[in-house]
Amino acid sequence: MRARPEFHNRDPSLVRKYRGEDTGRQGTHAICNTYRSRALANHIDLNLQPLGYNSVVWSQAENGDPLVCITGNSQIRVFNVKTSKLETTLIGHGDNINDLAVSPIDPTILASCGTDHSVRLWSLQPIHKDKPLAAICHGQGHKDEVLTIAYHRKGRYLLSGGMDTKINLWAIPDDLKEHPGTDKPAMIHYPHFSTTEIHTDFVDCIQWYNDLILSHACRENKIIIWAIDGFNSDRTVIPPAPIPTSSAVNSRTPVTISTNSTSSTRSAWSGRFQRLLQFDLPHTNQFYIRFSIFHELGYHPVLVAGNERSKAFFWDLQRLEQSSTGEDGPQHERAKGLPRHVREESTISTASSISSVGSATTTTKIKLKKVKGQPPDRGICDPFHSINAHKVIEIPKYNAFAFRHFAWSRDGQWCVGVGDCGFINVFHRWEKGVPPPKTDSEVDAAIQQRP
Repeated sequence: MRARPEFHNRDPSLVRKYRGEDTGRQGTHAICNTYRSRALANHIDLNLQPLGYNSVVWSQAENGDPLVCITGNSQIRVFNVKTSKLETTLIGHGDNINDLAVSPIDPTILASCGTDHSVRLWSLQPIHKDKPLAAICHGQGHKDEVLTIAYHRKGRYLLSGGMDTKINLWAIPDDLKEHPGTDKPAMIHYPHFSTTEIHTDFVDCIQWYNDLILSHACRENKIIIWAIDGFNSDRTVIPPAPIPTSSAVNSRTPVTISTNSTSSTRSAWSGRFQRLLQFDLPHTNQFYIRFSIFHELGYHPVLVAGNERSKAFFWDLQRLEQSSTGEDGPQHERAKGLPRHVREESTISTASSISSVGSATTTTKIKLKKVKGQPPDRGICDPFHSINAHKVIEIPKYNAFAFRHFAWSRDGQWCVGVGDCGFINVFHRWEKGVPPPKTDSEVDAAIQQRP
């Protein structure tokens, strides 16, 4: 039987805690190469105003150099990690920026959202340095701060969520690259899908899972996975965006109007949405608490999220698909699992050397021992039943702090969670059990030996 990799929290070499040190200079940030222990870029905000950076994403220059995009105010700074230079500063938002996202099909296209209720698309190409703005998603979109955005893996759609409890889906124009470098950015007035019926509070995190959507709102203590009726990213023809009835009265062009004009949901695909699952995430009353999905071909997809009490929660989505309802008695059917198109695009290799937390390679009895005190997987046919995490890790010896975001390595072996008080938590998992702990001197020596 293949051993299962496991996250662990008792070995200091598995979960490391770093506390940010005050540099003594306000508005300072550094990008560091951990292998060589040298600063690659260091920027000082000359106005000496305190800056709290909230978003960082990777991109790539046309020559292949890695770029990093950082924001925490109304500007986006783009650094070249290889040359240690500030490549450009993107200016255009009327207030603070809350999130960044890079197109998965074109790393020179960057999306941002902010307090000014807008979503903006930028070009990072040097020829557009003077006029980088490519498009603005505004108008009939959000009526309050936009907190989160996420690109679809095919790059044609962008999700946004905000303080108005609204979730919008925007279609990226085919002629997007014709607008940067000009004084006429594309104006996207209407989202192709819009709803306020999923959540009742600030929507602070949203992600794609193939054509499914995962979203979270503060004070709801759950993550919801849902689908837009009729949406299929494989279709080449995109229907026109639905225009609200009040805006379509004087229209002279053919428009799509929702069949139910009183509904809080509008869709270009002539339907609404379906709730599929929800995951239990207790103690998340604050907003700006974000989750992350590890989803690579050949590995179990894993969802991770944190709360305000120093706890990280992991769900193995493949295990949920393979599990039963968990109810006793022959009258209960086996769970339906996730939709077929998700399973096909998340193919799991039986020869893989990595499987996710709580992988479904053992019996139910073993699973119950791994998650002590929790019931077996159940209720995945009930979209309103909150599913417990397969693994919960509490960071020891520190007062409760809030996790704010997570990121995965491409092979799923490493997961980094950041949070309040400058804490960075690094999680590592092994397939063949937990190795013996190493002292700090041994770890430092191993890092120094790397080229």
